[in-house]
Amino acid sequence: MDVKCQGCFNITTVFSHSQTVVVCGNCQSVLCQPTGGRARLTEGCSFRRKGD
Repeated sequence: MDVKCQGCFNITTVFSHSQTVVVCGNCQSVLCQPTGGRARLTEGCSFRRKGD
């Protein structure tokens, strides 16, 4: 899925079941954190699903 950073509005591709912390490439803010299954998005981040 594509996740838009809440600070700089940069779009980053993130796997839904990511097992590592994903940070923005521009401003280094945290976009999502791993849980037991799916990754949890940081509050304020928007996302969209990738099409097949």
